[in-house]
Amino acid sequence: MSYWYSYRPIAKIVIGFGGLVIVAALLSACSASSSSTTEVELVSPSSTIANLGGGAGPQTPPCGIFEVTKAEVISGQQFPTGRYQINTFGISCDAVMGDAGLFSQFLELDDDADLPTPWRFLEGAVGAPKFVSGPAVGFRVQRISD
Repeated sequence: MSYWYSYRPIAKIVIGFGGLVIVAALLSACSASSSSTTEVELVSPSSTIANLGGGAGPQTPPCGIFEVTKAEVISGQQFPTGRYQINTFGISCDAVMGDAGLFSQFLELDDDADLPTPWRFLEGAVGAPKFVSGPAVGFRVQRISD
């Protein structure tokens, strides 16, 4: 019985090495027979989060829900009636939310009015509309329901 016990780890190493050889052979055969290849990069979850850097999704918890009761236009962007989730970055939720908040002020502007300095609508932003006043200061407004 002790014979099998001492032999098993060696067998696992041999089988493990043999498995690697087979996988390597399959991969090289696939890349040799295919005219196009696909590269896949494995990254850790922490580096994935770090690489988002203001990408498509919000990086902070939402400030809350804001109800738009009348269709409006801000900087050429349509805001139909509905409920909007607001996320901020580099600015407090209090500064953006509520009747005196920036989003309310922007909704009250005439449709063709410019945003107050230094604010601007971030053209071409991925995802929900974003308003920024600097490289790391702004908020995102995403419609979540009618």
